[in-house]
Amino acid sequence: MLLTLSPAEILHTYQTLEKIFPKPIFPKQFQKVHTLGDISHLYDAFFFDAFGVLNLGETAIPLAAERIKTLRQQNKQLCIVSNAASVSRQQLFEKYTKLGFDFSLDEIVSSRDALATYLHTHSAENYGVTAPIGTKLNDLNGSFINLIEYPDAMDTVDGILLLSSQDWTSSLQETLIQSLITKPRPILLGNPDLVAPRDNGFSLEPGFMAKQILDKAHIKALAFGKPYDNIFNLAKAKLKPNTALSRTLMIGDTLHTDILGGCNAGLHTAMVSANGFASTIPWQDTIQKTGICPHYVIDFI
Repeated sequence: MLLTLSPAEILHTYQTLEKIFPKPIFPKQFQKVHTLGDISHLYDAFFFDAFGVLNLGETAIPLAAERIKTLRQQNKQLCIVSNAASVSRQQLFEKYTKLGFDFSLDEIVSSRDALATYLHTHSAENYGVTAPIGTKLNDLNGSFINLIEYPDAMDTVDGILLLSSQDWTSSLQETLIQSLITKPRPILLGNPDLVAPRDNGFSLEPGFMAKQILDKAHIKALAFGKPYDNIFNLAKAKLKPNTALSRTLMIGDTLHTDILGGCNAGLHTAMVSANGFASTIPWQDTIQKTGICPHYVIDFI
């Protein structure tokens, strides 16, 4: 979906969702440092958001790959923790390898992994999916109909899976909302992000679609990914035994997903302020207003 909202409007939308987000205890104040290197000696493990921290769209953020290499040389535990639902973990691995990062396949956790875990423990349903035509879903348990390719199926499916906003139009969104008003059904949200940083701005993401459905059809989606526990539980399971959560740092660019979710998971958190969503908002005022406070604010990783 095309971005038609300003950063201030996106921030306001996140704030309206605070009532359904987890409610962790945050630090009372943050410490401002220049780079991750200034505090890396304090931590044994690092969880990285992807968009806005490692990359902007299909472009790696300068020096991010070098920072990952340095941390690996220091024998730190590393993991990407991303709300990327439209592609498989193998595709994410190939993407970040191409961008110059040396993460292994096992060092990547996505909201799609959390979604897959849920689907594999529940009986198969017939879901209508929002995803680009040709998207492979063989890692997910269920029967799926692509609603971009077959929009007439909206009224017939048992549930809706919001996987991607790519190629999804405002017209399709309105048709879906009307279908759900007429015939309410469960909604699975594969990516709670409202926006994602791209090379030339921001794109609206499935979280925004879910917010519109909540407002108009009054159906709350079952969400997978940051800021919820399901994705962090998968990431924490990859930590070496006896790794203290207080020595595990979640690094992200969005207060309402990365920072809120990281604190809720018992981790320390660092917000990157020079890239991604944080760079577009008055983040100091936002921290004070919302109370969503990271342990650190860093300019770059």
